Amino acid sequence: MTGRPRYIGTLALAGALSVGALSVGALSVLAVSPALAAVPNESYAALATGPIAAAPIAVADFPGRKLATLTDADIAGLLTTGAVIDTADALAASATIKRPAATLTALVTLTAGSASSSCGFDTNTDSVSGSTVISGGQLELPKLTIALPVDPAPNTVVAGLGGAGSVTLNAQSTANGGRLTVTAVQISLSGSPQKLSLGVSTCNTANLEPVPILPGKTTLAALGVASLALTGTAFQLRRYRLRCKGAPPPWWRGRVSG
Repeated sequence: MTGRPRYIGTLALAGALSVGALSVGALSVLAVSPALAAVPNESYAALATGPIAAAPIAVADFPGRKLATLTDADIAGLLTTGAVIDTADALAASATIKRPAATLTALVTLTAGSASSSCGFDTNTDSVSGSTVISGGQLELPKLTIALPVDPAPNTVVAGLGGAGSVTLNAQSTANGGRLTVTAVQISLSGSPQKLSLGVSTCNTANLEPVPILPGKTTLAALGVASLALTGTAFQLRRYRLRCKGAPPPWWRGRVSG
């Protein structure tokens, strides 16, 4: 009596494994939108290149570290700040710096209550856009104070700095594939390779969330056929067992022992 349960049990196990494999292949088809192969959405508070160099400070990215905060993003000889908050998710990124004070020369400084940039991907239009907000911003020169716009247009160049350098607000640039980078304040010093970026956000032209894909008609049909085939085989074994008093069918012999 032990032979029947063994070969029928073996067939049941094989059938279960077959259906399980097909189910995994069909139902676990989880596709990730193409952008996941690209670099992440990210933001950071500040970056300096030139004689005074500093790697990106307080980097947030997605997928990865979605939130980065620091009490300051100071760069000795170039920048002092208050707290910074940087975020990134599947659709957007933002960078906010409180009380930035950047030194252009010994006599020219840029200050603000806060400076922030943001970017985002619009799933309705499949496009990415960005913006900058500067609160209480100004450039202080020896005989002049230049107020900075609160909501500057993309790539707004501040006039009137003379030979102190150049300042671009809401600096926006697009890389291959449409990846957008927004810099709240971009500073270049005259007669020097020194550059300073404040409040940088970068977004891809796609949603970075994994996208589940339901099995198609072909996969569902294949599952149905496999299920019918296993049902038919079990039915044949049952008929043969009744006719031959439990002995395994000839085509099954040798597949299991005992």
